[in-house]
Amino acid sequence: MWKRRFFEFLAVAAFALCVVIPLNAQVFLPPGATDTGLGGGNAITGMILLPNGRPLQRRVNIRLQTSTKGDRVTSTDEYGKFAFQGLVTGEYTIVIDKEKEFEPYRQSVEIRQYRGTAPQNYTLNIRLTLKEETKPKTGVLNAELANIPERALLHYNSAAELAKKNDHPAAIEELKLAIKEYPSFMLALNELGVQYLKVNQPQNADEVFQAALKIDPDAFGALINRGIANFMMERYGEAVPILRKALKKNDQSAVGHYFLGQALANLGLFDDAEKALLASLALGKEEMKEAHRILAIIYSSRGATTQAADQLETYLKLAPNAPDAEKLRETIRKLRESNP
Repeated sequence: MWKRRFFEFLAVAAFALCVVIPLNAQVFLPPGATDTGLGGGNAITGMILLPNGRPLQRRVNIRLQTSTKGDRVTSTDEYGKFAFQGLVTGEYTIVIDKEKEFEPYRQSVEIRQYRGTAPQNYTLNIRLTLKEETKPKTGVLNAELANIPERALLHYNSAAELAKKNDHPAAIEELKLAIKEYPSFMLALNELGVQYLKVNQPQNADEVFQAALKIDPDAFGALINRGIANFMMERYGEAVPILRKALKKNDQSAVGHYFLGQALANLGLFDDAEKALLASLALGKEEMKEAHRILAIIYSSRGATTQAADQLETYLKLAPNAPDAEKLRETIRKLRESNP
């Protein structure tokens, strides 16, 4: 009995190792293998791995280069697996060079099937390498990204590169993919809201910032940005308490004081608006130059024409090529003349 079981085990093992393949057959491969049409029986199979060693769980294009028969192209399945079958003896190169977040990959494979031998399956495990610009930077932000799943992080970093190129619609789509991979990705939600603001979609931005604040109610960036979104929608009464809450967490934000000042001014609360705008200038200096224009309006409404003119002159020193520079100079002249 034990001998029979022993030989049954050997037969199963031999089948699993593809030893008993007829000499005129191809290597057995799962469904989905790409037939190269080259007339051979050999195969190259493999799996694509992320830099951390985990399988790449999305489709990527793979090219098989030959020296005389041209190229063959296939894609992985959703688990990162691929297969080229029908290969004859010869030199081949596996190429992956269309993935924007990864370095190009090339691997040479030499197939040698001697007369009378069975077809061979050459197996590759391909570990991709992130491009330098897509690697997360060190520092505080990197610590916040430490526990983010790899695929979500890849989309997030890709979005950052697209945003640098001002391709905001594409960045939005990448961030949506990052959030789909990891719904609790608060930083991606906040950045998605920022990108919506860039394309003048404040309503969408506000919804995303609210989702981010459900994950982290104390997130300073999401609070400030939600206040800005409400300002852009002219919801000044809603924007003011949001911005005040954010500034309680960090009163050194020049941008926060600037938008608070604008919202207060639009509500007619000029005294409070003046304080906020002056604070933004003290913190942000020339970067907050637009605050001078709003202060000029506030001072002019009070009849303080000299102060209003001073603010506009300061603004023009910082922005001499402003589109309405000539109009502002004429306004300054009138303000000076009204207070001899």
